[in-house]
Amino acid sequence: MDVRKGLFAGVAGLGVAAILWAGAGLAQSPAPTPKALELAKALADRVNADDLMQQVLAATVQPLTFNLKAANPGREAEVDALFEHTLLPAFRKAMAPVIDSYAQAYAARFTEGELKTILDFYDSPTGAKMLKEMPLVQQRGRGRAQALLPQALGPVVSDFITTCKAKGLAIPQG
Repeated sequence: MDVRKGLFAGVAGLGVAAILWAGAGLAQSPAPTPKALELAKALADRVNADDLMQQVLAATVQPLTFNLKAANPGREAEVDALFEHTLLPAFRKAMAPVIDSYAQAYAARFTEGELKTILDFYDSPTGAKMLKEMPLVQQRGRGRAQALLPQALGPVVSDFITTCKAKGLAIPQG
């Protein structure tokens, strides 16, 4: 039903608005201490940097090197060396502000003590396992959620539309 798609899009739009509103609230928070920023940077490095860097690498850098190798047969080792010694260091440097933005977000939401406790957890065997397994868990969870959302929310949206119609509200089409 097209109306459901429109309402789902509206719900998604509200989610984006809520995120933007929450971000505006963060800007009004007091500036984090230098120690909190240091701990938050360590946390961002530990939990986000590798995953984010691997995603960006897979989407942009790896196809570039693959195509470069294909265009230069017999020089694959040279391309690999350029990747390792030129492109990858420049890529990491360019990504630093992105990683710093994560650190700023963590420092704005957690105290120094909380950040230290979180880092201590990730240094534990259980925390290390969580870091290792979390991307796969999240990927599987997203896949399952995407499959279940229409079934779970379809009846809710249908009931809402029925209620709106019963109140005499016009339901937009499309």
